[in-house]
Formats: sequence, C-alpha cells, structure tokens
Amino acid sequence: MKRAYLILAASALGFVPLAQAATLLDENFDELTPMLSATSVGAFSAIDGTNVDIVGGSLFGGLCAAPESGNCIDLDGSNGNPQGILRTTTAITLEPGVNYFLSFDLIGSQRGVTDSTTVTFGSYSKTFVLPSADVTDGIVSNQLVTVSSPTAAFLTFTSNTPGDIGSVLDDVVITSSAPSAVPEPATLALMGFGFAGLSLSRRKRKS
Repeated sequence: MKRAYLILAASALGFVPLAQAATLLDENFDELTPMLSATSVGAFSAIDGTNVDIVGGSLFGGLCAAPESGNCIDLDGSNGNPQGILRTTTAITLEPGVNYFLSFDLIGSQRGVTDSTTVTFGSYSKTFVLPSADVTDGIVSNQLVTVSSPTAAFLTFTSNTPGDIGSVLDDVVITSSAPSAVPEPATLALMGFGFAGLSLSRRKRKS
C-alpha cells in the first residue's frame, strides 16, 4: 500500500512545459521628434548612408493612416540617398527551441506611388508591394520565427522604391515565448493527494 502512495507522489512531481513570454522590441516611434533625413530612429538606424523621414503631427502627419497613429516612418527619406535601409541598432540573439513573434504595420505610401519593401529577420524574409492606399496587406501580426542554431539577427526594413516616396512603417514588436518546466495546478493537487496518502499510511503503521 505504501509503495502505491510513493508511486502516486512521484508521478505528481512531473512538470509540464508552460510558455514564458518576453518583449524583446517594442517601437512605435512616438517618442521621437518628427524630422526629415533621419539616421537614428529609436531602436533602429538607417544604414549604408541611407536616411528615412520621421513623420507625424504637422510634419506630414496624414501619412500615418490607420491602423498607424502618432509618429511613423517614411522608409524613403529626403535629400541624398533617401532609399532607406532601416535596421535594428543591435542584433537580437535567437535561440533554437524558442518561438519568436514579429509584428509590424507597413502601409502604402499614401501619395499615389506603389512601393516595395523587403522585411528580414532571422528565417523570415518577405517583400511587400503595396499600392498607395493599401493599409491592410502589409500588416503582420505575430509572425512565427524560429532558428535551428543560435543566430544573431537584425530586423531590417529595406525600401526597394527609388526616390523619396516609400512605404510607411509603425508599431514594430518582437516577442519571444520559451517553454519552462512549471507544474500545473492539477499536478500540484495530485502531489498533495500523494503526500496525504503517505501520511495516512504512516499513521496506520504506528497504530
């Protein structure tokens, strides 16, 4: 009888994987001062000599059409070399066995030009061709990204449209979800029953 209670208690110690979520990047650009020809853009930088425009409020604020709001980024900047390549300032280390989720709002130029933007992050790479008024086809929510080996990954938005009218970017988020060994409430209850059984067995032996 005692052996049965020991087996029950031992089985109650089993752990099940539960998700632990973490936010690795959350950038809506609202804390920035609107300006043309920007190279430092919150958690991002314009690389390879390119620039982008931080727009909002009285500075072309109408470009940030819903679902975007506040400030947003025109991926084709102004003046010299305006065809922006916007990349996270630091790489994000991606680990195998961890789920990473990418979200962003990428909309059409809002100025009559069809534009093209390529988005890359780890194993994710996609090119969006957006007519001027398209505010839906570039909206990405919780795109799963995984890796098979440790990877230092930059999130990059590359404008493929020459000139100073490009796609408009906002609300960039990267989260991760890793399994962790945590007992479920049902498992804890089973554990309690097991130890209660052990206690009852000991009392019977003493009597």
